[in-house]
Amino acid sequence: MNQPRPRPRRKVSQDQIVLPLLDCIENEGGKAHTHALYDAIALKCDVPEAEQQETTLLAGRNVNVYRRSVRWAQQRARLMGLINSSGRGEWELTGKGRDALRQAAPGIVITVFTTEKGVALFGEASEAVAHIDDGSLRLILTSPPYPLLREKQYGNKPVEEYLDWLIRIAELWPKKLAGDGSVVLNLGDVFRSGEPMLSTYQERLIIRLEDDLGWKLCSRYAWHNPSKMPAPAEWVTVRRVRVRPALEQIYWLAPNGEPYADNTQVLVPYSESMRSRIAAGGEKGALRPSGHELSAGAFSVDNGGAVPTNLLVAPNSESNSHYIKACRGQDLPVHPARFPTAVPEHFIKLCTMVGDTIYDPFSGSFKTGAVAEPLGRNWIGSELMLDYVVGGANRFPDAVLTRQGIGDYRRAADLFAC
Repeated sequence: MNQPRPRPRRKVSQDQIVLPLLDCIENEGGKAHTHALYDAIALKCDVPEAEQQETTLLAGRNVNVYRRSVRWAQQRARLMGLINSSGRGEWELTGKGRDALRQAAPGIVITVFTTEKGVALFGEASEAVAHIDDGSLRLILTSPPYPLLREKQYGNKPVEEYLDWLIRIAELWPKKLAGDGSVVLNLGDVFRSGEPMLSTYQERLIIRLEDDLGWKLCSRYAWHNPSKMPAPAEWVTVRRVRVRPALEQIYWLAPNGEPYADNTQVLVPYSESMRSRIAAGGEKGALRPSGHELSAGAFSVDNGGAVPTNLLVAPNSESNSHYIKACRGQDLPVHPARFPTAVPEHFIKLCTMVGDTIYDPFSGSFKTGAVAEPLGRNWIGSELMLDYVVGGANRFPDAVLTRQGIGDYRRAADLFAC
């Protein structure tokens, strides 16, 4: 039987680049060079390497299509009054540009939409958590924004600032969790600015969570994303001094003591050799080269599957989902960092029971809630940027917005940071 061909990925358009462009400039301290933005936007928008390198013939010369789109987006943003050129290929956010990011003002936490089992909040993660009942959560599962590795314009140390910021938020979580609750953090690798060397911010964060807050590390996971693009391009595809990074780090932590977990809920299919061993009545009794002795009849019981390893293999290749198509149809930005279903699903099944409540402080596209709800779990999500919250409603068929549309929120100027 012929399998249907997968639909080709739609290329990122100039309009879709504008908001990530503003976000990338903001992440660089409000000012960034065009060359730095090429890689940053590609990472945010998950632009494949092949698409980044595609050229076309214009006026008798080859032109990079992706980079041309970024430059057009810069000009569009300039004409809209969102950015200004500060010379020599450098761009700076205007006040209007910061407002266009529509980040929640300090102290503002509002419900944007609800579902049968969940609620989506617009607000800072540090403030949204105050609206959650103490002891009501079984799991906090999230992927915080990664740190900056360039000094901002006013000379601060971005990594140290990032660690302090995340510790201040994390210290609010333990009392919201049940005594046997868990925290799961996805912390991706980040290269140092200007050199092919990795930051050790993840290790420094985990040590501080243990030393400063008394948390304990249950397990380290590696998430293998086979579709992860080769980045930074400077080191992987241009100078070719590094290989394509395909792993992200996930840390399972216990803030309050031994957490609830049940690995029978995440069993994976047996291998063919294991099925044969079970069918044959288990081991016959043997001494392995390692010196470990297997008794006769060992591994004879079918437990429904094998215990998985701490390596999660899950391609992050969502490109034509209902969420993406609906956001584009509503002129809303697609969140660039989206979990594949398998990642939150594993931890939700492992660390919670049906009826438990899960919280994602940095919800982005609200994928954690969208995975939790069909599994019978309740969820709470918070997100700093309004456009992403409203777009996240597209993941839920029964989502009910608290206002008619995003325009009603945008007109409420007091909701947004200046």
